[in-house]
Amino acid sequence: LTKLQNKKGQKLEIRWKKNTAADEYQIQYSTNTKFKKDAKMVKVPGAKKTSKTVSKLKKGKTYYIRIRVYKKSAGSTYYSDWSSVKKVKIKNK
Repeated sequence: LTKLQNKKGQKLEIRWKKNTAADEYQIQYSTNTKFKKDAKMVKVPGAKKTSKTVSKLKKGKTYYIRIRVYKKSAGSTYYSDWSSVKKVKIKNK
């Protein structure tokens, strides 16, 4: 993860470095630091993408975000480790 930015309308723009070996990125976000409750997953297809905007977030809440890549090969799916966790507080701009 390289950047988290609040957007107008309780949205969050998430940016990361490109990984050309990936088939898809998975972004997980939650209001819980351990991702045990309220965790949501967003899939971003394609290795060339480097950003995603997530909407319908709750104003005033702190969200924790992490990302990983995965690749399908010979009928198996391989996942990377999760990135380090970053946090952001949602403000109404």
